[in-house]
Amino acid sequence: MKKIFTVLVAGLLMSVQAMAVSVKDVCGQFNGDLYISGMPYPNKSVYLLPGVTENTLTFVLPDFLYGKANLGDIVLPNIAMDANGQLTLDSATLYISAISERATITVLNGFKDGNETYNSIISADDAQVLLSIAAPSLPEPIFVLFAGQALRGNNYLLPNGGFEGAWTNNEPSGWHSFATATGDFAAMVQGNTYQFVPSTDVRPGTNGLQSALVSSNMLFGVKANGNCTNGKINAGSMEAAAADANYNFSDPDSVGFNTPFQGRPDSIVFWAKYMPADKNPNNEVNKARMSTIITTNARYQDPEAKDYSAVKIATAEINYAATADLGWQRISVPFTYVTENSDKEPAYILTTFTTNMVPGGGSSYSTGGIFGTAVVDSVYLDDVELIYNNRLMMLSWGNEALGWDGSKFAIDTAYCDSCATFSGTTNGVSAQYFVAYDAIHKCAYVYVIADDFAQNGAYSIYRVEFTDSEGGYIQGIENTAAREGRFEKVLINGQLYIRSNDAWYNAAGLRVK
Repeated sequence: MKKIFTVLVAGLLMSVQAMAVSVKDVCGQFNGDLYISGMPYPNKSVYLLPGVTENTLTFVLPDFLYGKANLGDIVLPNIAMDANGQLTLDSATLYISAISERATITVLNGFKDGNETYNSIISADDAQVLLSIAAPSLPEPIFVLFAGQALRGNNYLLPNGGFEGAWTNNEPSGWHSFATATGDFAAMVQGNTYQFVPSTDVRPGTNGLQSALVSSNMLFGVKANGNCTNGKINAGSMEAAAADANYNFSDPDSVGFNTPFQGRPDSIVFWAKYMPADKNPNNEVNKARMSTIITTNARYQDPEAKDYSAVKIATAEINYAATADLGWQRISVPFTYVTENSDKEPAYILTTFTTNMVPGGGSSYSTGGIFGTAVVDSVYLDDVELIYNNRLMMLSWGNEALGWDGSKFAIDTAYCDSCATFSGTTNGVSAQYFVAYDAIHKCAYVYVIADDFAQNGAYSIYRVEFTDSEGGYIQGIENTAAREGRFEKVLINGQLYIRSNDAWYNAAGLRVK
């Protein structure tokens, strides 16, 4: 074993500092190198999820390959973790359908190789996990080592969706308007900083202190829509509708004026208070606009002046009217994914808000005369958010569709981790699920995560209860504040609730607050 292990660990293991950590600190996605009995598999991901009992983790290694055989997902619940991040799992049994037998999996700690001692240990930023997998058909145990770093980049969300913080030249972090425009007429519009300003009129229920106010303008009798974007504005013509000259764009070479992005969200949600100049919500010309386009690693402009179909991954667009009372409204827009580009990877996201759906349109007007007053369309914007759905729509055990009673799925059979397999359907474009068997309590758990799990820790967990479950098992409670928007589990009146950032979800993944 020493010879195999020496090859496996040589030059790979990082030094993980022993620091006080808790489950909430370390859960997330980790990317790194996987070694299986000395064979390297670079650029692999594992997930650390909350365990089903207090102070434990669930370790997930998706699509475990051994040789040419796919042994499925390795999911190990109830791995104990101490305050230093040291992992302990004496052994767990896992039925592997690919080889039709149970494997015994152990987390190895304190393994000494020559003068070096290696541990399975986790920190908030690094993971080092060593497993031993033994099965009757295997001549010797398989040694599996994962060593990687936490993936917590900002590539799954829009920047500063609440328009908070300091504004520079009337532009908040992550967003831009005419002040930083480029193009032939940039000098003419760069002074229009009053068309994009901070406001203290915030949407109902927010913890934020600011929103963004976008306004139209009258320039020499020509209507100029209010415009803000996480890309860059090109002002190239006095003709508002000239799509080849007036547009917002995202360019990989335009650092600071693009948003690197790698997620596949299901929808975009934002709050808006639209106030057309004529105060008439029923006027058909009074519709503001939002558009979001996820693209490949290529230049893109909105509106399009040529065919960009090859670079578009997904789009979400809406023209919306004001409410009857000209008040705040929450608007949700689903993404439509381009089927022909489903095999391409997202690289950037471009979002635009304008005061009218038509360039140069709207009910903006001037009271007339050289000293006339411009009456403009205005849109207040707040809390722009990308939504990643992460709940089950259906779960089956073999050929049996399981019923959901609001807190758990139930199977009318005795506990068995090898009699059949679970299959499910999720409601998320990027959602994936993993099944953890708990032989001690004779039940199973289904975790559902989406792309944003790496960043904000959002997830759903479902309990699958077999008819002969024993022990009156109660979900563990982790009454601690979320770290950087990670998760918090709370048991209220016997029901599990999960907090991610300021939102609360029930065990089914439905938002309840």
